Amino acid sequence: MGLFGAAKRGLGMLGRMGKKKPTPKPSKPEPRMGSKEWFDKQDPFVRNKVLSIRASAKRGDVHGRGGNIIATPHKERSAKTIMKRHKGSYQLHPKGGKK
Repeated sequence: MGLFGAAKRGLGMLGRMGKKKPTPKPSKPEPRMGSKEWFDKQDPFVRNKVLSIRASAKRGDVHGRGGNIIATPHKERSAKTIMKRHKGSYQLHPKGGKK
């Protein structure tokens, strides 16, 4: 029997080699904050920024690579044609994210 075999059997040569450390029980995860609560917690500047992004998405604005608004589609020019002319442009969803 080798040195490690003796330690594993509990002879105490190398301490607690074979025994596992007790792990603490995981605490309850905090409930996720809803978007309404998050919005209410923000300062007025952040809230206004979110509201402007939502309004822009509702209008259907086309954004460029840097996030600037290129154009707003209207009856003479659709969003599809605007996006064809500008590589990498995109429209936002009504909730504010990219498609």
